[in-house]
Amino acid sequence: MEDTENLNTKFQSNLEYVLTNLKKDILQASNLEDKLYLEMSKDEIIDSLNYVYKIIKCWENSYNKKQYKNIINKYSEIESIVSKLELCLADYAEHFHMDGISYSVFLIGKILSNIIKESDKNG
Repeated sequence: MEDTENLNTKFQSNLEYVLTNLKKDILQASNLEDKLYLEMSKDEIIDSLNYVYKIIKCWENSYNKKQYKNIINKYSEIESIVSKLELCLADYAEHFHMDGISYSVFLIGKILSNIIKESDKNG
């Protein structure tokens, strides 16, 4: 298993990437036309981006306190919303960072999985 410092650095780096790009995407979403993007309206996209940002913003504190269950409990929901946003905004990839956000959320999940497996081994 990777050392804790390396995992912490990777977690923080991915978290920072997600939060920075979600902020940019929230601002960018206000420039969308009032129409449906696959199955989501402009307002639904903005609400979803804000919701994801709010939840992920709390993950740093939970991670630092080693309260991994707080992150894990919301992880599937957040991953699902990000995937839906990625699909709905696929035609606007040059303006939105959903592919990168999705990948960083995946990496966060992978890091948490490794931490949980290691803690299970160690009791």
